Amino acid sequence: MKTWNKLAMILILLLLAGCTSAVVPEPADDNTVRIGILQMMTHGSLDEARQGFLDGLDEAGYVKGKNLIIDFQNPEGDQSNMATMADHLIAEDLDLILAIATPPAQQLFTVNQNTPILGTAITDYADAGLVDSNEHPGGLISGTSDNCPMDAQLDLLLSVKPDIKTLGILYTSSEVNSEIQANQMEAECQKRGIEVRTVTIPDKTVINDAMAALAADCDAVYIPTDNNIASAMGSVDVISRERNLITLVGVSDMVKNGGCLSLGVNYYDLGKQTAEMAVRVLNGEDIGTMPIGYDKSGTVYYNSDTLEAIGIQLTDEFKASAIDMRN
Repeated sequence: MKTWNKLAMILILLLLAGCTSAVVPEPADDNTVRIGILQMMTHGSLDEARQGFLDGLDEAGYVKGKNLIIDFQNPEGDQSNMATMADHLIAEDLDLILAIATPPAQQLFTVNQNTPILGTAITDYADAGLVDSNEHPGGLISGTSDNCPMDAQLDLLLSVKPDIKTLGILYTSSEVNSEIQANQMEAECQKRGIEVRTVTIPDKTVINDAMAALAADCDAVYIPTDNNIASAMGSVDVISRERNLITLVGVSDMVKNGGCLSLGVNYYDLGKQTAEMAVRVLNGEDIGTMPIGYDKSGTVYYNSDTLEAIGIQLTDEFKASAIDMRN
């Protein structure tokens, strides 16, 4: 009887050993690529850029769960959390880090020593203090820009409302990306004899008051690719409709949520373009020699619902060459 007990015990131990070995994870392949992503916040355009980047990597043979590990961090705009997440990514000794928007790139820049960093959804790398120049970055950062020529953006606005005498500019004071574009628009208006009134806000809680103040003195309002305002376009839409005020905004997602017009980039395509640069870096190319890339498509977006509400009719010719973001 004791012999049978011993045999049963041996069989049980063997079965337990087999079960234990089945759940032990296999070691990562030496060829696995590890990439970190620091995205400023959840936002349509930034999300599209990230998805384009991941899809571009997948098409190049870097497949998540197979030979690619992604460490994704999103502080939802909180500067303190962003700093902590940047420190975490740098400490992980990754093959590459993607920074989506200017603040994450600047935060990574301050703590980085050795890791190649690519950015996207950043207006001007040189003005943001990230590179020696946009043509010759010269360090550990390069990437793609969402900057559109300001003269073309103003041309778009004037093609719909040619009688603009005063243009209001609204942006968040803490967003370097927005300040750069605001300054570019002001310079372009000065060339054409258009007066400018600029209002900056600390956060989205005062958007209504800022828009109302601009509506009292301006014929139109320009809002750059401002992540803070983009997350509260409903407030912009309300004042725009109440005051019959046309708005030119930085990105298509802002048009979808109540802006009137935008000459913008395709952020998904911009993300894929950044992925092409990532593959070059992973293959050993010096990131410091890669010029900043630009999307030259210049797609026109409009919201027919908002424009109709403020009494502006578009020509059939305009509509034929643009994309309606009406919900």
